[in-house]
Amino acid sequence: MTKNRYINGISWAMLLLVGGCVDPYRPPEITSPASYLVVNGFFNSAAGTTTTIQLTRTQNLTDTKVPTAETKAVVTIESQNKSTYTLKEGTVGSYTLTGVTPAVGESYRLHIKTTSGGDYYSDYVPVIPTPPIDSISWYPDNEGLQINVNTHDPKNNTRYYRWEYDQTWEYNSVYTSAFEILNNKIVDRTASVFRCWGSENSSNIVLATTSRLSQDIVSQFPLIHLPSTSDRLSVRYSILVRQFALSQEGYNYYDQLAKITQSIGSIFDPQPSQITGNIHSQSDGTNLVLGFFRVGTVESKRIFINKSQLPPWYPNSGVGSCDIDTLSGGDILRDRPGIIDRYSPGLYLTTNEACLDCRLRGGVIKKPDFWE
Repeated sequence: MTKNRYINGISWAMLLLVGGCVDPYRPPEITSPASYLVVNGFFNSAAGTTTTIQLTRTQNLTDTKVPTAETKAVVTIESQNKSTYTLKEGTVGSYTLTGVTPAVGESYRLHIKTTSGGDYYSDYVPVIPTPPIDSISWYPDNEGLQINVNTHDPKNNTRYYRWEYDQTWEYNSVYTSAFEILNNKIVDRTASVFRCWGSENSSNIVLATTSRLSQDIVSQFPLIHLPSTSDRLSVRYSILVRQFALSQEGYNYYDQLAKITQSIGSIFDPQPSQITGNIHSQSDGTNLVLGFFRVGTVESKRIFINKSQLPPWYPNSGVGSCDIDTLSGGDILRDRPGIIDRYSPGLYLTTNEACLDCRLRGGVIKKPDFWE
């Protein structure tokens, strides 16, 4: 099997969709059981921080299971002056290092030995500090809320940037609920399920470069757009943005990865190609490794946006009909609706359970520690 087979499997899948064949074809690139090492993480050069390297395995395109973690590996970080630091595995497939701060001006590489005999080295890379995020700006437009990031490097040294973000939002149920069904009995609800918090981490690759500009300034770069109907804007919304400075090689790696994972939609889009990171197999030159090792810092900034700061939009809760009905206790135990409150002796106001229990929309009732 060549290096290109795993990535080229995506090309085969796309061509099959375009061709619209009656008889499905299963090329070996899609169904092959081969898996490759995936390395995610970086050597954090900020004092007092913990470095985390996560190791997993790829899977073929027909596999719906969670990627397998690479466990019991020996993971070290080595400096060019021969200092070696060993990471410890905590959570399965997650290796950490604390109490070590990379020295500015020094170069480091990652070394991984797996239990199956795999031996992987990254290239030596320098320490690249990340400039602070100047601001996270936002403005409403005709379709919703646009959120942008702003940053700059007064020394004109950074030039290549990547961002990740975590979204958190507060939302409410359509109605409050005073009762619930437990052990086939109607009882008082002891915990409120009216107020919840949802969350989601970014999954796309967000990059920018100022290499063609005279000044190293990123101004109003778009991060995310939320439609005005999103329930994330129904009460209060927050976004935590993390910023990473990259080398040109690191930028090129993530740019390749973005084109393969985010840009393929038609035969006119950029076609899949070999992803070239800076981690290589020493034991088998044909063994593909996905990942890019870097050494540097990460800068972060969080903002909050209240509904009162936005236009009079009407977010959609997505729970369907919330019509109210009046049912007896017997009917409730039979049909299992959500119970709003007592209407009269023996009768209750009821509706769709999803209109009462905010957890059914994916959130939790515990307020995040950072919530203001």
